[in-house]
Amino acid sequence: MKKLIFSLALVLGSLVHAQSELYNTDWNLIKVVKNNVTYMLPQNTEMGAPVMAFAFNPTSSSIYTNLTSPICGTVITAYIYNTDITTNQILFWDYMIGLNQTCTLPENIAFFTKYSDYFAYNSNLHHYQISYSGSTKVLVMTNNQGDQAFYNSSFLKTKDQTVKESKANSIYPNPVKEGFVYVKSAERIEWIKVYNAEGKLILQEHYPDAKINVSNLLKGGYFMEVKSQSGISRHRFVKE
Repeated sequence: MKKLIFSLALVLGSLVHAQSELYNTDWNLIKVVKNNVTYMLPQNTEMGAPVMAFAFNPTSSSIYTNLTSPICGTVITAYIYNTDITTNQILFWDYMIGLNQTCTLPENIAFFTKYSDYFAYNSNLHHYQISYSGSTKVLVMTNNQGDQAFYNSSFLKTKDQTVKESKANSIYPNPVKEGFVYVKSAERIEWIKVYNAEGKLILQEHYPDAKINVSNLLKGGYFMEVKSQSGISRHRFVKE
């Protein structure tokens, strides 16, 4: 009996850990791989920064999980029994792809088609793997056709980021064409860091001026961390 209880505790503990790895994270869409061809997320203001999220179903939080992934003005959703989320796979109970996508740019329409196709073809069962790249958490989902969708968590706190996250800062202009992105804050800025869409640190400045020069960045979406006295704030911006 003790062995049975211990084994059950291990299974439940593994299930809770698997779910906690997926929940409470904004999974930023990076790319889709279909038939061994890679399709990168277009970097423009119309596409923005699509995010996938897992959350307990508010009407039945002890049984179901909702997956939501808005893109091109519509949403891809799935309903999952909590017990069907294990340490390496997710079994959708049901899923739906919105019909009225609003993207107009050809590259965005093409990418939306590839991304929605990832979920569309008999893909109730998805294998997944979570790994770490520096301070970023990476999620790779694989459907039963072998196609893959890649996401990252933008940022994870590193060991030296012990202060609470600050919401006192904002940035402008956004989108930005040339010159500087400015930080609006009532506090002294200690440092500013800029990461690309894959979570790689590409700019870093330590000075009291609340701005950073982004003129040399390529067009696309980026993430910014700002350290002020009350903590670290995180922002998305687009370079046009």
